[in-house]
Amino acid sequence: MYHLGEVVIRRLQPKLVNSVRKFVSKGQPYIIMDFPSTYDPGHHASWLGLAKVLQEVTGRLPALTGGSLQSINAIKYTPGDAPIFICGWADFGDAGTGRDDIRYRLACKYPDRTIIQMPQTIDFPNEALMEYAKRTIGRHRKFFFMTRDQQSFELAKANFDCDVEAGPDTAFGIDLLKPFEADPLRALYVMQPFGEDDVDIADARAIVDGPLTNWINGPDNLSRLHKSSVLKAVMRRGFSRSQMVAQHHEDVAARYVDYGAKMLSGAQRIITNRLHGHILCLLLNKPHVAVARNGSKLHDFISSWTGDSLLVEKATNASELLAAMSRLPYEMNGAWYKSSRPIDLRPGLPAPDLVPHPSIV
Repeated sequence: MYHLGEVVIRRLQPKLVNSVRKFVSKGQPYIIMDFPSTYDPGHHASWLGLAKVLQEVTGRLPALTGGSLQSINAIKYTPGDAPIFICGWADFGDAGTGRDDIRYRLACKYPDRTIIQMPQTIDFPNEALMEYAKRTIGRHRKFFFMTRDQQSFELAKANFDCDVEAGPDTAFGIDLLKPFEADPLRALYVMQPFGEDDVDIADARAIVDGPLTNWINGPDNLSRLHKSSVLKAVMRRGFSRSQMVAQHHEDVAARYVDYGAKMLSGAQRIITNRLHGHILCLLLNKPHVAVARNGSKLHDFISSWTGDSLLVEKATNASELLAAMSRLPYEMNGAWYKSSRPIDLRPGLPAPDLVPHPSIV
């Protein structure tokens, strides 16, 4: 079946490759930090995509991966020319970590290392944490910041004394995903309550019925070390303990991505308010509605990077959900239709371009 998300994915992947090529080249050592501390498949998708992009560019495993205080200290034993890439799975400015955030620890401990914050959303809960971030980044002269939505881009440009660039989420480095065999569902909600201003999940389900999962609590046994990870590392000429751990982290991330893909595979339609729910739907070729309030960073991301895909429609409240669902394409007998008309998928047709956007230009 024709993959309706492929045009968008193939457009975004080179942007990620070109972004990391500014800092690493073939054979150069590098470090990836901030391995997801959650069981959320979307967070692990960001890690897996980043790992794949960096391996494509360098042709090697990382010199070090991690996220703990121990792994931060271990950076001093890695080659001095190894830049530090920070995975962007969580919001920058998260109130749960504050000044103990791994990004601040890295900037303070390694002032002479190149540090690259990969595409991320910025969301500070108060001005004090914003000011602390400004001072910490300003003191580090080799800090590079990448954002994945226009609001974050503008905030970073206005406040951070460092190079700022816009880029898509690193989960797009995974490539196309094949759905698993699963029991069919008409609709599936992949949603999490975020705040008072967000779309009410109960109201949405009253309009379009379907099971609900917020998918953030995957099974913890997926994070266990398998012997296969050690063998993979050796086959890729990764003989050090650090490189074997790096392969383990990549394999764990892949397992959680598969877990998320299995949850989505049976649904004909998906309704989500999560960024990585949207991204995995694109990778899996799943029609879906992105539900979020007006001015949301989710809709901002879609407008910036993925809005020309036929697979996604936006809704700002529960009452818009049914209309958005009716605009989605559907598959029948191996062909795609929209509004009961076959979609013209001739390969010679050019893909529509995004509207020029400050965060892309």
